[in-house]
Amino acid sequence: MNNLRNTLFIQFAIVVFLIIAIFEGALIFFLISSFNMHLKDKLVIIATEISNEQFNKTTLLRIQHKYKVYPLFIRIINKTNPFIMQKDKKNIEGFITKKIDTPTGKETLLIYNYIKNGKIIQVSTVISGNDDKIQIVKTISLAVSLFIYLIVLLIGYKFIDKVANNIEESFRRLKIFNSNVSHELKTPLTIMKGEIEVALMNNECDEELLKSLLNEINYINEITDKLLFLTKKDALNKQNFENIDLEDIILELFEKYTKKVSIDLNIKEDEEYYLKGDKTLLMIAISNLIENSIKYGATKINITLKKEKNKIILKIKDNGIGIPKEKLPFIFDEFYRVDESRNKKVKGFGLGLSIVKSIINLHNGKIKLNSDGKNGVEAIIEFFYQK
Repeated sequence: MNNLRNTLFIQFAIVVFLIIAIFEGALIFFLISSFNMHLKDKLVIIATEISNEQFNKTTLLRIQHKYKVYPLFIRIINKTNPFIMQKDKKNIEGFITKKIDTPTGKETLLIYNYIKNGKIIQVSTVISGNDDKIQIVKTISLAVSLFIYLIVLLIGYKFIDKVANNIEESFRRLKIFNSNVSHELKTPLTIMKGEIEVALMNNECDEELLKSLLNEINYINEITDKLLFLTKKDALNKQNFENIDLEDIILELFEKYTKKVSIDLNIKEDEEYYLKGDKTLLMIAISNLIENSIKYGATKINITLKKEKNKIILKIKDNGIGIPKEKLPFIFDEFYRVDESRNKKVKGFGLGLSIVKSIINLHNGKIKLNSDGKNGVEAIIEFFYQK
């Protein structure tokens, strides 16, 4: 799984690098184009200004300082100059560039020719005069891009690490799930196989054998029913929900289980406990909680139903053997059983509470279990509703 994490991170880093590199290249290209365009605008303004006043050395220095163009070359040529070819006279106005040799190497000269009053005003400068500004902007832009890149890598690593951990956890739970399904199905099948073989060897088939086989078949059927529910829980449609009275459900379950265990009801009078939901599913969820209490030694169960602000609170507290605190975070996992050595006589396969949580979540609620490991378990269910 570490290889998966590293591969995802490397691919993420490469993609981010390419995106930032393309953006940085486009930004630098835009900046250079912008500088050159700005430089051209300055040359046009300078040429226009020179044409409107007498040109001398003082004027050159003033204009150079004013527009901050370094170096700045200005020539004024008479259009009738015989050295200007006739074909060039028509097209001489505008920008041209040419390469020149300088002590530092070849440079590109940007020239603007402006014609007015029979004169050609030629204003020029070396394009590399902007190099210092461009280099400063490049350096700042690269530094900012590097900083952003590192921040994105850090955030990306955290995200990829979280995704990889979730994948690892999913694989772990899937492995446990497959192992437990195999174990839970193999046990009753082995019992059935052994009993059938014995019956065939003895050439007998009595009522006790049939009852035993039926119990094992019912057990397998119960496992498959619960597995099917877990696989289909996300496909359940809330549009089929209707107004149901949670108090009616509690009273029905009280009638059902009162012969098996002592149940004390504490339901606040003059209150309505209606919510949108599926009555059958809620019956299954609350029944699982009560049956769990009975399975694990409870002789007394207290059920409390009340309202607080925008929620209905249902509490089911028993006096059974309890659940160790360190086991509580895993109690709603599929096939999780607290401690096989503590409850070998209790038949079950650890799907009940997972189904309970799925049903409660489906009804816009949440559930938590409290226990100190000695004095029973308290289940607290909160259903949220709109007033």
